[in-house]
Amino acid sequence: MLAGMNVAAGPKLAAAVTNAGGIGVIGGLGYKPDILRRQIREIKDQLNDKNTPFGVDLLLPQVGGNARKTNYDYTKGQLPELLDVIIDEKAAIFVCAVGVPPKFAVEKLHKAGIPIMNMVGHPKHVTKALEAGVDIICAQ
Repeated sequence: MLAGMNVAAGPKLAAAVTNAGGIGVIGGLGYKPDILRRQIREIKDQLNDKNTPFGVDLLLPQVGGNARKTNYDYTKGQLPELLDVIIDEKAAIFVCAVGVPPKFAVEKLHKAGIPIMNMVGHPKHVTKALEAGVDIICAQ
């Protein structure tokens, strides 16, 4: 699986990994929905088999409420719209890091049949991720 390393893991590399038998994942850090859609379509254009899987990775730190004041919303308030793109474009997996996905995101992705992998950096985050309903934990 290719880690969704923002611009380093763009459509060309993600497609190459998928074409080689892995699962390519693009990083969508800072993308607006229209840009994310273009990136996904670029992956699809380069796939040898248009039905092979690919994924999308977003950074989802907790913001507001009791979150750290230094946390930043990398989706710029557009997470619902970004999820719509991911669902519409039929990503095979959603990957998130820097926080646990919000409940509405988990429900929306699961309703669409898309599993969620949460990147965690500390053992205490595993419990939070599992309680949120993620399907796969990846230690980083």
